[in-house]
Amino acid sequence: MNINDIAAKAAAKIDAARDTKVNAVKTAAASGVEVQEAAQLLATAEQKYAKDYQAALRAEWTESDLRGFGLDVPTKKAGGRPRGRKGAQESAPVAGVSE
Repeated sequence: MNINDIAAKAAAKIDAARDTKVNAVKTAAASGVEVQEAAQLLATAEQKYAKDYQAALRAEWTESDLRGFGLDVPTKKAGGRPRGRKGAQESAPVAGVSE
């Protein structure tokens, strides 16, 4: 039994185990990146669908019509600026203050 041979075999076994662990992390990280990219693509597609669906409603199609064509109501809202209420910007008179 040669001590150097035993040490070399032990080092090779440790190296192989380390390489296996590192490769597992690399593979998981690559999959994680794919998931993040797919989630971003999905979010972009959902936002576009919501805008296009709203455009169809503005073009005088009803939700019932669109469902009849196989289109579901978007799960996300189209986004954009919230609509203000009419007259919300008019200031009401403040009690106790004369004009």
